[in-house]
Amino acid sequence: MRLIRRWRALASRDEGFTLPELIITVAIIGIVAVGLTGVVISYLKTTTDTQARLTESHDVQFVAAYWQRDVASIGVRSYDAGSKSFPLQQSVDVAPACSLPAGTPIVTLAWSTYTSTDSTAPPTTVTVSYVAEPDTGGYNLVRTRCTGATKDSELEVMHSLNALPTVTCDISCTSATVPSAVSLNVSVLDPDGHGGAALTATLSGERRQT
Repeated sequence: MRLIRRWRALASRDEGFTLPELIITVAIIGIVAVGLTGVVISYLKTTTDTQARLTESHDVQFVAAYWQRDVASIGVRSYDAGSKSFPLQQSVDVAPACSLPAGTPIVTLAWSTYTSTDSTAPPTTVTVSYVAEPDTGGYNLVRTRCTGATKDSELEVMHSLNALPTVTCDISCTSATVPSAVSLNVSVLDPDGHGGAALTATLSGERRQT
């Protein structure tokens, strides 16, 4: 009976936690919370930076597909009746054949297209112009394609440029001798500043015509 009464007495005690125990518990929870908060913040920052870099990389890949195809096509030809030949003329940094959007023209590429079965008929000139349109804190790159004076299409091919693109050729871009390779140099930076330094790339294209 004495043992039973002792158990009942122990079971009925309601002393709770002591102050030192409570302080130690709160301190441990605080240390764990700080550590977990740091991990979560680091994860979110890494995820945001990675997403920004993927977006920048996607823009570069998108414009590269257009650029390589356009450079491969360059080659404006004229008809020489005396020799019955079609000599090449300046095809890079030429005057656009139709109106362009507001902004800074970067370069206009050109080539000839033949729509007549008459071998002596003059060809129609196609121009593709790349224009940097001002945007908040940077530029968007717009591609405008014209056949003669008719505008065929106008498309934003790149966003978040933090500097004006530049164009380089393996020979002078304005030479009557058409370059064999033309490169577009771009610098892209997420407008919110994620991703750290700007992503720079050189997009190279090679002329297909000889």
